[in-house]
Amino acid sequence: MHSGLVEGVLRGRELRYAIDAVVLLAGIPGAGKSTFLRRVFTGADQVRVYDSERIRNRWAPTLGFMPYAWWRPFVHLVYYVTVLSGMRRGTGPMVVHDCATRPWVRQLLGRRARRAGRPVHLILLDVPDEVARDGQWARGRVVRSGSMATHCRRWPEVLARAAEDPGYVVPGAASALTLTRGEADRITRIQFG
Repeated sequence: MHSGLVEGVLRGRELRYAIDAVVLLAGIPGAGKSTFLRRVFTGADQVRVYDSERIRNRWAPTLGFMPYAWWRPFVHLVYYVTVLSGMRRGTGPMVVHDCATRPWVRQLLGRRARRAGRPVHLILLDVPDEVARDGQWARGRVVRSGSMATHCRRWPEVLARAAEDPGYVVPGAASALTLTRGEADRITRIQFG
């Protein structure tokens, strides 16, 4: 477990961040981000959790008759607009699910958080490529091989840069915590305040 926690503190099985923090939960597709979020946030928490899977599920009854590849860009657009509009000063903590392998998205999230005066912290779920592929098959949604290869090629640099300087990965990020699947499974709660 590697950490450069500034405000985030790991206490046993719990992570703690400031009340106004934006936590970016990152990892390649299939790393277990959605599973981690469902386990750590039960719904009773006063935390806004953003996961593109929720947008996809909301639109599936309307657009699901088409192949997902056709409406994926729409889902991503709605997701990022929702995240960015929710990132305002004084709106409480938020957790954002993203692969973090797209530099333009990282720049956008970091700049928006900075404008809102909110600290950003990274949690990076690091799993081997084959484990992520198995995770995709288990959830029933497999990323195209070319796209997955791009994520996998970029991910080691994201990890290395986050260890050196989290602010390189997401502008203004104060800390980065890298977790293996086993380490992530031992986290039971993320608390803010």
